[in-house]
Amino acid sequence: MLRRLCLTLAVLAASSSAWAQGLIWSLPKEDGMSVKFEGSYKQTEQRPGSNDGPLELEWAQHLWVKSVGKEDADYKGEKTPCRWVEIKVVTGRINQGAIDTGSVGERIYKVLVPEKAIEGRIKDDRNLPIVYVPIVKGFRKINGKDPAAKPITSNVLQIYPVLGLVRDFKELEESPGMESVQVGNDTFEAKEFKGNLEQESLVSRFTHEAKFYRSKDVPFGLARWTVTINQERKAEAEPRSAFKPVSEIKLEMTAREITSDAKSELITEAAPVAAENANQQ
Repeated sequence: MLRRLCLTLAVLAASSSAWAQGLIWSLPKEDGMSVKFEGSYKQTEQRPGSNDGPLELEWAQHLWVKSVGKEDADYKGEKTPCRWVEIKVVTGRINQGAIDTGSVGERIYKVLVPEKAIEGRIKDDRNLPIVYVPIVKGFRKINGKDPAAKPITSNVLQIYPVLGLVRDFKELEESPGMESVQVGNDTFEAKEFKGNLEQESLVSRFTHEAKFYRSKDVPFGLARWTVTINQERKAEAEPRSAFKPVSEIKLEMTAREITSDAKSELITEAAPVAAENANQQ
């Protein structure tokens, strides 16, 4: 079942741009801050030829965003204050109170982000969309088989769709009031934003709708989100009116826990003993 999920993510990646800033709207003032999100990932696949109706699948999903270190690094030719941000997402079935991720349901990315690059806006001073998070360097681990992380070769962080279905939109509709979001024993005020995106080719159409609940009191700025993605298909020679539903994905995530003692989970350098042994061989 998790392999079916990975196949879906591959399809979404093929239809996506490099937009990536949706999970990180701000950086906490203090290093070590972490927020944990919990929610559900539901997928419905249409089966026109089946008497059993649509196939409905559901997984639990947990996601952590952490600040795990500060460092000055070269960015655009000058020394710049940067922050190590680690994002971990686990997806799978609940088994004895924990998520059974199998061999493919855990992903961790650790990236060094220039602090000044996190602006909390969807457009810059030139009114151009802010569509990615630049990184100085980073590491990733896709499953639990290899204890060490692999370097990220790109100079941008791509969250959608591997780490989450939150993506950036060129325009966001802002709600007039505030909503309350419960995080553990605390209640925070959050502002709702809505985004819509449609991508269409001669044979397929993706519709991506999302609601974000942003709060200045939650580390990294996001308190809750919901995402609905619909895919439709038709034959190339058919008119647009012939598009028919193929699948629907619904994701709901809410912040559940905030902590101030976050530690990195990734091994990004070889241990001294291991390195010494390697030299002797």
